[in-house]
Amino acid sequence: MSKKTTARARDRVTRLVQSSRDIWVGTHVRPDGDALGSLLGLSLALERTGRRVARLCADPVPDNYRFLPGADRVSPEPPEWKAELAIVVDCDGLSRLGRLEPAFGGLAHLIDIDHHHTDHAFGEERLVDSAAGATAEIVRDVLQGLQLPPDAEVATCLYTAILTDTGRFCYGNTTTHSLRIAAEMVAAGAAPDRIARTIYEERSIAATHLLGVALSRLSADLEGQAVSSVLTQKDFRETGAAPGDTEGIIDHLRAIGGPRVALLLVEPNHDAVRVSLRSDGSVDVSEIALGFGGGGHMMAAGCTVPGTAEGVRGQLLEAVRKALDRPSGHDGG
Repeated sequence: MSKKTTARARDRVTRLVQSSRDIWVGTHVRPDGDALGSLLGLSLALERTGRRVARLCADPVPDNYRFLPGADRVSPEPPEWKAELAIVVDCDGLSRLGRLEPAFGGLAHLIDIDHHHTDHAFGEERLVDSAAGATAEIVRDVLQGLQLPPDAEVATCLYTAILTDTGRFCYGNTTTHSLRIAAEMVAAGAAPDRIARTIYEERSIAATHLLGVALSRLSADLEGQAVSSVLTQKDFRETGAAPGDTEGIIDHLRAIGGPRVALLLVEPNHDAVRVSLRSDGSVDVSEIALGFGGGGHMMAAGCTVPGTAEGVRGQLLEAVRKALDRPSGHDGG
């Protein structure tokens, strides 16, 4: 999207928001830091203007993001009141809203704010910039257009979103723009030490046991070009861990030197497997996830696939093998 196109889209989004008093803001299933930070930061800023805002996500907020202001107000069900406008953030396709898709799809005015590169277009207005390190960067630009400077709570949400989606500013999607906005959020009151400690360093005993199980099952695949691990329902029962306790485990797999792709397969039930994928930048794992009905970014993506963990693992590794064999236009960031 060119700068001129982006500016025109932002102006149209600004006018739509300014003319709406009752707004739903939604994000994708299995919400990550960018999804929640963008959802909550935008919702808080709009509420400061006296608007009525619903925060919607089909899945619960993971434990390590419950510190975010307004996280306790995220609902899996639409409110009884009808929205004049709905805004969907960080969602590469309306289907990623899960069971909330029909409710959002039935509204007259819908805005898509995102940074995924996808063909799953939706919404009356689309503010999508794949060059942004995080959707929160675009949300910050929208708030600027609305003349809504962030307070400490909004800044905490947006900083968290940028921190997590850039992999603590280590991924190739980190830009000078990402760093400038992060600095703005710190100046507005976000506390980098507290945020990083809460997200990355505070794990329960059960979650730590689950991490140990995942690492004990580590498998080198495709002649060392990939690494994978599996977590079963039995693992959750025996460790006492919750589904949200898988957060961050994939990053331990990604940190292993040598493999180009890391996969974590989790059995949330008997019928499907949740897959997280990470890349060193030489493989676009979002394309792999897209082939299984998921999505994400070049270096971080996910999908949910029917079947057993071992069966799905074979399918995913075959898709990874094909991706590794394809010439890449990326330099690894």
